This record gives sequence, structure tokens and C-alpha cells, in this order.
Amino acid sequence: MLTLRHHFYRSCFALSTVALLGASGALSRQADPPNALHTQLKAMSGTGLMLAGCQERLQTLDGMLRKAGYSPMRSWLVDGSTMIARWYHPERHTTVLAFAGWQATGNAFSTDEFAGMMRWNELTTSP
Repeated sequence: MLTLRHHFYRSCFALSTVALLGASGALSRQADPPNALHTQLKAMSGTGLMLAGCQERLQTLDGMLRKAGYSPMRSWLVDGSTMIARWYHPERHTTVLAFAGWQATGNAFSTDEFAGMMRWNELTTSP
């Protein structure tokens, strides 16, 4: 009986040790870094911009998103005054939208990331 009990305690000790070593490895892992893309997108927002400033931000954003694996930019000029640009990441299933004023002066630029595929018809209003 003593040998069976001894074997039981040794097995429990071995399992506990393995579990604790595994848990300590999980606890020592760094947390995921903050969403750097989201931070960069928000930093690009602005108001009172010249048309050239909006165009420059769109080009910068396009290059940044292509490097991150997004599809090439698709754009749509609404009423001649607002440019909407869209990028999609097929593996992460996320869409990035940018809205830029398209007048000579006094433009706003904003961008954000959305889960899933945003289609053009979702961006237009229905009468």
C-alpha cells in the first residue's frame, strides 16, 4: 500500500509541477501591444485642411495600409465635395474608411477601422 500511495503522490507532484511551469510561461508573456494601426488612423484626422493636405494624407494612408496587407485603395467622390476611400484586409476581415473634404480649403479628414466588409451601398443614404 505504501508504494501505491508513494506513486500517487509522485504523480500528483509531477502534474502540479508541469501545470505550474506552464502557467508561469503564460503569465510571463507580454500582453498584446495596443492596436498601433488604430492609433495611427486617429492621428491622421484633422480639420481646416487644404486639398493638398487631404491628398497627401490619403497617399500616406494608402502606403501604410498596403504594407499592412490591405487591398489597394478604392475611392468615390460624393457630390464633388467629399472623397471616401476604402481598404479591405481579407485575412483580418476589416475595412478602413477615410473621409476627406475635396474643396480648395477648409477640409476635414477622418478615418477609422471597421469589422467586416463595408460595401459602397452601406455608405450611401436611401431616400
